[in-house]
Amino acid sequence: MSKTYRLIELMMTIHTKRKFTARELAAEFGVSYRTILRDLDELSALGVPIYSEVGAHGGYYLLNDPILPPLIFTESEAAAMFFAYQSLQFFGALPFEAETRAALKKFYQQLPKQMQQRIDTMKDRIVFWHPFRPLPANQMNILLDAAITQSVLLIDYDGTNTVSKRMIQPIGLYSWNGFWYCPAYCFKRQEFRLFRADRIVKAEKTDCEKAHPLPYESVLSWIQTSENSCPDPIRLKAKLTQIGTRQALSDLDLLKIVDTHLDGTGSIDKDIPKAELEFFAKCLWNLGAEVIVTEPEEIKRYLQQKATELLEHYQQS
Repeated sequence: MSKTYRLIELMMTIHTKRKFTARELAAEFGVSYRTILRDLDELSALGVPIYSEVGAHGGYYLLNDPILPPLIFTESEAAAMFFAYQSLQFFGALPFEAETRAALKKFYQQLPKQMQQRIDTMKDRIVFWHPFRPLPANQMNILLDAAITQSVLLIDYDGTNTVSKRMIQPIGLYSWNGFWYCPAYCFKRQEFRLFRADRIVKAEKTDCEKAHPLPYESVLSWIQTSENSCPDPIRLKAKLTQIGTRQALSDLDLLKIVDTHLDGTGSIDKDIPKAELEFFAKCLWNLGAEVIVTEPEEIKRYLQQKATELLEHYQQS
């Protein structure tokens, strides 16, 4: 085994072991004790965070936040890394945002000039555009860590009227229409609630409540379950023109409930949560005369009232 190959294998091995002795490694790699000591010194000089401790129970340890072993990428794989990052560039906040920029910068600097030029051109030719929400979401890292470790957090949540304290157990994070959301078990309400990440102004781990075994194995399973469930349902029925259908299919919230017909018109015949009546009424109001709501009466009255208010506003002006 060549020295270069042995150093790479050694780096990968110690990252797996985390704690080891030089004699163990020498036996595993079939080299002398002195050779392994020299190899460990070289890895340490390269920046691998190895710590040695003397004594009967001593040995070598790998410090926290270790450096990963060297990886080999093809040109297509390198381009894919930047392509993935390009899809995230317009988010107002990201978990590990600073670390992502630092990692991509290191990665870019090690690429051949020809590959750098190809990536620079690619960045100018493709954009994943979505609403930019320049709102602070400073607690995303701790929210994500709590979801991974299934820890309970004490948060300050900026709600509709005031900032309140809650104890929550996050399921995960997901992005929708430029905002980050955190579905979590709320100990105050004793049910699962959805929190806007940018409205969580403070978060810290707490031992005041014991973590629950959650019924969702992932944040995606929570999304799928919540979309298929409809608490306190009320029927929404509406007919849409061709123009109204096209507009509705461009609305992220109406898209899920609109059925498209062969002639290009559309219809809605779905149950919606009663608590979201006003929300869907506002969405339908944006379609103007391109939609006719037949039920429920609450949405029809809302649209009539909005139309009357708009008419009076222009009559007065």
